[in-house]
Order: sequence, then structure tokens, then C-alpha cells
Amino acid sequence: MTASTDMNSLVWALNTRLIAGATATGTLLAWCEEHGLSDGPITVDVRQRFAPALVPDDILPALELNPGETIDYRQVQLMRGALPLATAENWFVPQRLTAAMNKALNTTETPFATVIAPLRPVRRILAAAIQPQSGIILEQVALVRSGSGAALALVKEGYLPDLVSFDQAPALWQRARDPRAERSAMQSVRFTR
Repeated sequence: MTASTDMNSLVWALNTRLIAGATATGTLLAWCEEHGLSDGPITVDVRQRFAPALVPDDILPALELNPGETIDYRQVQLMRGALPLATAENWFVPQRLTAAMNKALNTTETPFATVIAPLRPVRRILAAAIQPQSGIILEQVALVRSGSGAALALVKEGYLPDLVSFDQAPALWQRARDPRAERSAMQSVRFTR
């Protein structure tokens, strides 16, 4: 199997996991844990927050707005520690969230899925494109609904190469989680000239 084939297989596996997962944040955390990618919780680096004057045409029908409802926007980069995992654009209906949720989205670096967790969110993928040769390995467009079925947000996500750029040997994944095994492996390495 070539490195390109291995990477494609990993991108397909990640895509499948994200499609099946209730939230991208939870799925990314599990993926990172399994593959020894960085430490800590998933966080976001907020790039933009605003209520857009113009909303792209594909957003409005998906969110099923009622009279008087508005759309807010949040653009973020999802991280685990210093490792960038994905970029996300999020159009959401603030009237369908609690005041505390809206405050958190407007003032903190907490991921959207974490903020709205009490609503039992579920994602439905509307589109996905695998692009293993670009700076984005996978793009997804997802509709996020509450557990009761209300459309909460439409997200456009771009997943980054670091998610699948690790050494794919299972023994090395284990070493990444076990510092004793890593020290042992380092002691057995010999340099030749």
C-alpha cells in the first residue's frame, strides 16, 4: 500500500466517522485520542463573529427560519492543544438557543457543539468532498438539529491534513500514548553514517 493510498483510506475513515457522529467536536476528540494526536479538549480559535447582512442562498432554506428569527455567524479553527484540526463556518439561529448559550458563543472560545450539548444536537451531512491532495483533506456541509428536531445551524467544515498525517503503524500509535514504550523505542534506534 502506498502512502497516498494509506492517506486516502484514513480520509475515508474520518469521513465515515464524522457522518456517523452526533457532533464533529466529539468525533474529532475520539479520533485524536485513538491516534495519539495532541492532548486536552477540543477548543476553537474564533476568527469572526457577526450577524451577517447577507446570508448565502443555500443557508436560509436549510435553517427553516420563522418570522422574526435571525442568523448569527461564527468562523473558527478547531484545535487540540496547538494542533489545528479543522476550520468551520457556522450560521446559527440564536432564537433557538438559550441566552447562556448565545453569551458563550459570543464571548468564549468554546466549540459550538459543546455550548449546545444540552439540546442533544445531531448532525446530518448534506455534502462531502474528499480532497486528499489539497490543504483541506475533507470538506463537509452539515445541518445541526436539536434532539427535538429544530434546525439550529448549518456548518461548513474543512478538515486539515494533520488529522491523517501521523505514522499509520498501530504499534507506533500505541507508543504515542505510552511514554515508556516511546523511550524504549528511542533507545533501540541506531544512527549510521
